[in-house]
Amino acid sequence: MFPRKISKRNIRGLVVLVGLLALITMAPRVYSWFRAGEPIQVSVEELNRGVAELELKPFSSNSKKQYANNKRYKIPPTGFDPNEYRKEEWMALGLSEKQAAVVVRFAQRGIADNEQLKQIFVIDAALFQLIKDSTRYPVKKKWKQEKITPEKSETIRIDLNTASAEELIALPGIGTFYANKIVEYREKLGGYHQKEQLLELWKFDVEKLNKISSDISIDNKRIQHININTATTEELAKHPYISWNVANSIVKMRLKTQKYTNFDALLESELIDKELLGKIKPYLAIEE
Repeated sequence: MFPRKISKRNIRGLVVLVGLLALITMAPRVYSWFRAGEPIQVSVEELNRGVAELELKPFSSNSKKQYANNKRYKIPPTGFDPNEYRKEEWMALGLSEKQAAVVVRFAQRGIADNEQLKQIFVIDAALFQLIKDSTRYPVKKKWKQEKITPEKSETIRIDLNTASAEELIALPGIGTFYANKIVEYREKLGGYHQKEQLLELWKFDVEKLNKISSDISIDNKRIQHININTATTEELAKHPYISWNVANSIVKMRLKTQKYTNFDALLESELIDKELLGKIKPYLAIEE
């Protein structure tokens, strides 16, 4: 049982006891403070023993990695231009096949100096240190700037007699509808011989023709001709410009004369005038 009241003597004793405990606890630190300025003496035996202990300690993770990298990479046997090194040669220096392929792709764009070489992410610091003194780069030539007058290029036009519907859609104001109609009408005619024939298409007006006139051309060699000395009435009547009656008269006159020798002979038909002859003549041929 503790006494209910603590006397003044007991209190003084307790204070003294706490002070002694604090002094004992702080004594080593105070002693070290006073001796901090004194030189530390180490014997040769202690120094050798410490060095031996360090040599026996295992490498840290960073040391192991650096050591492994140094063992992995090789010094180039000779000076080399990184732009001309093949994938196999980069692999011989220690890069993997994928890493070597990355460097080769960068080299295809051109590596100007070691600063650019160092920026390639697959070349780490360890490899760069081994190869940086062996790299050789071509000397940059200073070219004299000469004024070159560009040749005037001819505008590429779309040939109405060969263009597909997809190509015709590229023309201003020509959508899918008219592109298909132009191709369909070309097949019926046997080819276009002048741009104005487009006006014969449904609702194809002059304004639309003017928009594309400078972008289109016509190769007359592509036109398919009908030999009036051998064609039947049905073959002639298939052409949009030749009605069945006109076709029949052409065949009948041929039977009388046996063959045509010139186109003007067609004017003997009551159904053919100069205007119609001029319209159909580009699609006709006179052959034996």
